[in-house]
Amino acid sequence: MRARVFSNQCIKGSYYKLIIRPYQKITSIPGQFIMLRPAEAAESGIFLPRPFSIHNLSENGNIEILYKVVGKGTGFFCRLDNKSEIVFLGPFGNGFQINGNVTSDEFLIAAGGIGVAPLVNLAGLIRDFYPGKPVKVFLGGRAETDLLCVDELNEYASEVIITTQDGSKGVTGYVTDGLEQYLQKNASEKKYSLYACGPNPMLSRISDIVGHLNIDTYFSLEATMACGMGLCMGGAIRKKGGGYYLVCKDGPVFKGDEIDLSDET
Repeated sequence: MRARVFSNQCIKGSYYKLIIRPYQKITSIPGQFIMLRPAEAAESGIFLPRPFSIHNLSENGNIEILYKVVGKGTGFFCRLDNKSEIVFLGPFGNGFQINGNVTSDEFLIAAGGIGVAPLVNLAGLIRDFYPGKPVKVFLGGRAETDLLCVDELNEYASEVIITTQDGSKGVTGYVTDGLEQYLQKNASEKKYSLYACGPNPMLSRISDIVGHLNIDTYFSLEATMACGMGLCMGGAIRKKGGGYYLVCKDGPVFKGDEIDLSDET
């Protein structure tokens, strides 16, 4: 499928928001992703598609993508303007399933850096399904410049707890530190559901923190992939009990007790 670039703006530091307008509308749920590449690069065959979480799908059909410029590929994307076309595939993957049947007393969301991208809409969906239950968000980054979507999260969450590694905003430390401190004080009082997205070492640490607690966990994994459908066999993650899942085909959202992140440090 093809889309026209509607806007592509730097929102903070090396972080950008790309908005594309597909020629054909799509539907998605939080946690799903699409494979993108500029039409010019697709036609020349010099540029493999890149996976991006869908940050938002607006009522008029526009797809919003948050991304960080870290190399040649994302460097190419940040130069696109509203004269550019995008070729995309998807949405792919199984997203976060929120259906009104969860019995938790409180919802916890943990986001590290660009991992916040699929979690803002998730927070809004939880609030819509469970308007009377608190949603606590733990948002972390290396510095204040890595904290995205704070205002949007504050619209949906009962509280946003911020941590930065350099202490430039909120509490000094990792996002997992804020989560661990909160659970140490409150874990025995309520039943929780926890949703997280970020680098695998962060998710591994969360697994360690909640391993002895009765908490349902759902992780959205990040992985390098070339096709988004499992054909390239990229983005493998170990199953609990042996074997492997493919992040693109079987995920990117997994129940925390389904995957083995013990070596992701």
